[in-house]
Amino acid sequence: MSVPELSALKSGDADAWDEAFRWLWPTAFAVAQLKLQPYLPEDIEDVAVEALEELVEKVAQIKEVEELKPLTASIAHNLAVSRLRERFAAKRGAGVTESLEARREAEENDTGPASGDSPLADLEQTELAGLLGELQTQLKPEQRRILNDFFMRGLSYEQIAAKHNVALGSVGVYLKRGLEAMRRQGAQHPKLLKELEAHLR
Repeated sequence: MSVPELSALKSGDADAWDEAFRWLWPTAFAVAQLKLQPYLPEDIEDVAVEALEELVEKVAQIKEVEELKPLTASIAHNLAVSRLRERFAAKRGAGVTESLEARREAEENDTGPASGDSPLADLEQTELAGLLGELQTQLKPEQRRILNDFFMRGLSYEQIAAKHNVALGSVGVYLKRGLEAMRRQGAQHPKLLKELEAHLR
């Protein structure tokens, strides 16, 4: 599947946006599914669609087309969290007792993602997408995908190993080597790199 031209997207080209939606849909759907499947599986597709609609409004802030996927993931995550919060709040207001797991999910997401989710989701969406996009320019495609899955989508080592058909023990190696590669290219964001490394096993 070809990557759309960023200039065409910014100009509102309908064909470019059709192409972008096909390219970004799997990312939006996967992130929404990861968050909503246990509680609101019927809302997954709606949240994915909303994420892509919101992306249209944010594309003017993007500098590189590679930023679109991590930004889509971040938007979908935040929308899914909001959907969960609204549903749990409605249940409590109606006197319905939700499960302890659901309560924990809602409470942890009041201030950000659950502990198992993206360690960096508290950064502003466009800032995070921009920083990671800038730092990942020289990475191998597989390193970039695994880094994004871990830091942007909040996938576990087990989920990443299954998704990319790699050995579980090699996931950490990919992550560490990817961060080392970003450091070698002279990144101007040592604080971000240090924060990324702090979340590795």
